[in-house]
Amino acid sequence: MAEQNRKTHDQQRARQAAQREVDRFIAYLQGLDTIDQLAHEGRSIMGMWAEFEGKPPSGSGFNGFCMLADKLEKIRLRQMPEEFARAYDRLSRMASRAPKQVDALCVDRFYRGRTKVAIDPFTEKRYEIHWNDYACAQLLGCSVKVFQRRVTKGYGQLEYLLGYQESAAA
Repeated sequence: MAEQNRKTHDQQRARQAAQREVDRFIAYLQGLDTIDQLAHEGRSIMGMWAEFEGKPPSGSGFNGFCMLADKLEKIRLRQMPEEFARAYDRLSRMASRAPKQVDALCVDRFYRGRTKVAIDPFTEKRYEIHWNDYACAQLLGCSVKVFQRRVTKGYGQLEYLLGYQESAAA
């Protein structure tokens, strides 16, 4: 029984390629988040008003916004490797057809098998969250079987898109 469930070398290679593709997609999304976070960084009029208790100081001629715009421009000009952009395009197209499968693939690669440690600030008690199939399924709002099925089908579709035809039939 175990022999029939064992993956061939080609199937393992196809799965590893699909996993790398999902990792690139996640890295691309995190890069976009960084740009968005930097865009919202900086001083606001209301923040300065509160900081100086309603009495803003006289200007010094320094404009912090210029530095923020420069940071954003440098990040935009920074070239993401081409394979990351291709992974983003490929998984975005896949998400338009099967968004739940792409969500499951991202949760599988980003969370599954990891441990998150949190400390309660009131009791200083340490909590560990083990990202097993149950925790991942709970995050996505589905059962464990549905999560596993979405991951399997998602990798099958992605392997097919990457050119591993024999994996799509499985």
